[in-house]
Order: sequence, then structure tokens, then C-alpha cells
Amino acid sequence: MPAPIAVTLVYLIGLGIVYPALPFQALALGASPVQVSMILVTDTAMILLLAPLLGRLSDRFGRRGVICLALATAPFAYLMMAYADSLLMLFAARALAGVSNAAVPVIQALMADSTSLKRRVNGMANVNSAFAAAFILGPLLSRGWLLGPDGDDYQAGALGAAGFAVLAVVLAVVLLREVRLPAPGRAATGAAGPSAGYLKMPVRLFLAPLLLGPIVIMAVLAFAYASMEATLGLWSERVLDWRASDVALGFMCAGGAALFSLWVLIPLLCRRVGEEAVAAASSVAMVAGMLLFVFWPGDTAVAVAMMLLGAGIATGLSCLQALLSKAAPASVQGTVMGVNHAVLSMARIVGPIWGGFALGSLGTHWPHLSGAALCLVALTALVLLYRPRVRARQRQTSLS
Repeated sequence: MPAPIAVTLVYLIGLGIVYPALPFQALALGASPVQVSMILVTDTAMILLLAPLLGRLSDRFGRRGVICLALATAPFAYLMMAYADSLLMLFAARALAGVSNAAVPVIQALMADSTSLKRRVNGMANVNSAFAAAFILGPLLSRGWLLGPDGDDYQAGALGAAGFAVLAVVLAVVLLREVRLPAPGRAATGAAGPSAGYLKMPVRLFLAPLLLGPIVIMAVLAFAYASMEATLGLWSERVLDWRASDVALGFMCAGGAALFSLWVLIPLLCRRVGEEAVAAASSVAMVAGMLLFVFWPGDTAVAVAMMLLGAGIATGLSCLQALLSKAAPASVQGTVMGVNHAVLSMARIVGPIWGGFALGSLGTHWPHLSGAALCLVALTALVLLYRPRVRARQRQTSLS
């Protein structure tokens, strides 16, 4: 297993342990449905602020140091979560966790540095497979051990996550290596001023369709998935009478399907039909998963829906991240991945807030109906953006 993937997996197992139980911990501290959604996205708000900066710094100073420093905040975040006795402390813990989560786009940039254009999608799939595996192993540990027999030992779950966070920092320090040299230090002197070149964002770069397009499409898909993900606990409690351990099992279904698609389907299909077609098929799978919640709300149907959604979001994002990375100049790879992660973070902030509002005020199925509609929008945008590119490539292949 490549070192960046090992580090990402160990770190994310901690997140997989605490995330399914987080809504129930917040409810136990007196949170309302909207407050539950806000707690779930607090760390994402920090990613929104920090990911572009960390990506830009990694372009200038190297990936390894930025990753190690960001991950070092995670153990303290989980310790705060373990001993949180108020909503304010839980909010603070999630905010600190966002600092370490902002290391993920830098890890993606590190993978982009070490993979060829032809294998770029495999590199992005490997990073995302760590998410999928973590949301199998993390919930498995919490459901079968850390949360206790009643599924409500939130302190033990957070302490277990802190242990994995410490291990991730150790692995990052020991295993990670720089693949490319940092950018030349044209701003090495006088970098204290606002004109420091390594902090200046190349805003005009992102107006290019092949950079802006995939970022927007990923944001739409992430918004739809986040609105479902954040409301799964509350929705399942109302409709199916699930507990935290049942929600953890649902996330395990999503993680298992995502892992299969990332390890099996992406290498098989992207080589044959291209990342664009696989991303479009992933959007179709997400539409189907959202509609299962609405029209067949039962244990089995929801398990199938979670598998479709887990596979769809993981595969779609991997393909689009690869397309984005290929279109980005190598000198700003970290910046591009950081900005993309920030936009995804905004979608993951607004999505749960919308989901909580829709579930509480409009009806139980509104997060899923709106999610299905947004996935259709993403599918349409994919076709409009990439169909001319695919046809041009096919014509070039036939002429040669």
C-alpha cells in the first residue's frame, strides 16, 4: 500500500468511528435537528478556510511538512470530543478536527505528483478508497466494540479515534516522502507582506472550463450526498426506528460498495470508456439511490440505496478529480486540489443545513427528492462539458 494511502486510511478510521454516532452524541447534549446538522459541518467550514491555503503552501514548501503539521491537530480534537459536556465544546472539537481534515487535498496533490496522466484516476481512486475502507472499519469498530452494547459510549469512541489519529501522525512522519521539489522561492525574501507570491491565488486560472466545470459538478454531487448523509440518523430514527449502531451499518454498506467501485470498477471501466463516461454513470447511480429512500423506505432498500450512493459519490469524485488534475498545471497542483476541496467543503456545509431544514420543515423525503434532482443536473452538466472532448478524442483515434 502506498504510504500516502496508509496515512490517509489510518487517519480516516478515526473519523469513521465517531461520525455515525456524532448526531446521537449531539442529541444527548440537547441539540436540535438544525444544530445537529451544524455540528456535522463545523469541521467542513474549517476545511473551506484552510484547504486552499494549505494547498498553496504545499506547492511552495513541499507536501510532507504541511501534511504532518495538519494531522498533528487531530488527537487533540478527538480528546476534546471525548470529554465534551456541552454543545459549545463539541462545536470546538469539530472545528479543531477541520484543521487535520484539510490535509486531504494535499495528500491528493502528493498522489498527483507521483502518478502519470494515464494512471491519474487510479491515484485519486486510491485516496478515495481510504475513505471507503475507513467507513467500513471505523463503524465496524464502533458498532462491535467502542460504542458499547447500547451503542451510546461516545467517550470510548472518541478516545479510540484519538489513538488512530496519533498513529496517523507517526506514519506520516516516518513514511511520507517528497515526490517533486517545491516551487522556486521567488518570494523567499520579504514574504511577510501581502504581495508574497506563494500565497497569491491564481484566480483567473479557475475560469477555464475544464477546471471550473468539474469543480462545480463535484460540488453539486457532494451537496446532494451530504444532505442525505447528515440526515440519515434522524431520517432512519423517524422512518425505520434505527439506532446509532444501525446507522453505522448503513455507512458500512456505502463504504463497501465504494471500495468495490474504486478498486474494481474504476480500473476496469475507465481504461475502456474513459473517466467522463464513468462519472456520468455514477450520477445515474446516485439518482437511483436517492429515489429508493423515497419510494421503498425499508431496511433492505435503504441498504441498497446506501451502496448505490456510496459507489456513485466515490467513483464520480475520483473520475472528476482525475480530470481536474490532468487539466491543472503541475506548478499549482496543490492549489487547484485545495480550492476544489474548499468548494466541496462549502457544498458539504450547505448540504447538511439544507437537509436538516428540509427534513424538519418540509417532510421526511425532501432531502432525497432534492438530491435526485441535483444529481440529474450534474449528469446534464457532465454531458454538455465532456461530450465534445470525447468526440474529438474518438475522431483523433479513428484517424490515427
